[in-house]
Order: sequence, then C-alpha cells, then structure tokens
Amino acid sequence: MRNIKLSNKIFDLGLSAKELSIYAYLCSLPSDYPMFDGTAVKVKQTTIAQKCGLNAVQTVSKVISSLATKGLVMPIKRSLKANGYKGTYIYEIKKLPTNDSFFFVDRSVFGQLVPRQMMIYLFICKSFSMQLKDCWNSYNDICRQTGMKRETIINTISELESLKLIRRSKRKSKENRRVYVDNHYILIFYVKGKIRKKGKK
Repeated sequence: MRNIKLSNKIFDLGLSAKELSIYAYLCSLPSDYPMFDGTAVKVKQTTIAQKCGLNAVQTVSKVISSLATKGLVMPIKRSLKANGYKGTYIYEIKKLPTNDSFFFVDRSVFGQLVPRQMMIYLFICKSFSMQLKDCWNSYNDICRQTGMKRETIINTISELESLKLIRRSKRKSKENRRVYVDNHYILIFYVKGKIRKKGKK
C-alpha cells in the first residue's frame, strides 16, 4: 500500500524531530516476521539514516536507544551473515492504536525530508480535514504541538511548499477584507508522475 496509517497520539509522546522521523519510518515498514504479530521489521541503520534525512549512522543508533528507553522501539537481535559477522538489525516496534484517531501519510515522503521538515509535514497531515480538504492551524498552534520555534516553522513550511508537498493560502478577515488572518494548507501527493490535492479522487 502507498499510504500508511499513524495515530494522532504520536504528537502526545513528546518526541524530538529526529525521534519522530525515525519512529514514523519504522512504523511505515511492513513486518518481516509475522510471528511477532506484525511489529518486527528488519532494516539497516544506513537505510534508516537515508530515509530520515540523517547524515550519520551513529545518530540513528543514539535515537533508537532513546526510543527504546521510551518503550517504542526495541532492537531484539541482529541477523548473522554466512561469514559469521553481524548483519542487519531486527526491531520490534510498539505501534500506537489507530482505531480511534489516525491520519494517513504517503510513504514516498520518506527519503525526501530532514527531521524538522518531517515533523511539520506529519503535523499538517494529522490536522488535515478530509471532509473540508483543508488544514488551518496557526503558527502558534504548530509551535505548541511540535515545540519548534516560530521562525523555524515559517521557514520549514516554505521549504515544504518548494518541495510541492503542501500548498499554502491565506484567508482574509470577514470584518476587514484588507487583513489576512489565517494560513490554510492543502496536502499534495504524487500519483503516477502528476500532483494532485489530497482527498480528491
């Protein structure tokens, strides 16, 4: 499947941008080991680094250790190569339930974004209304939910626009049509080489 489902509560975990990016990526992977009830994945740390916009494998190791202390990701063993050397890690992932509140993310964004971009993009995905085809959170809303500085959020949203992952529009005040009051966002995703607004069929 192209889309993955993540729990809205992922933003209640207090994760840093790097932790959120890696955790979301690991949650996006299909299970390689059905005996673990669909929660175990096998992936190289170099792949995680590339898919999460991180320069160093050592950073991946540190972040996974942090996620392990929070009970979200647990390295359970490493496979062995034919020559006896240790191979790829296998991780057990504690996924948050998605039966009550969830949002969808296009898998193709992994590998395109650095952690701070991923955090803002995931927040917009979470806040996006499929019924209204709109997301209207203010910069202050995003600051409170992500812990990022306002200036960083403004710059990151501009970057996501340049990457053609979102489209931003400003709405005028009903009381004074000369004044802009809110930023609104539309999600965009790629389908067969074309781009279209999320939610349209």
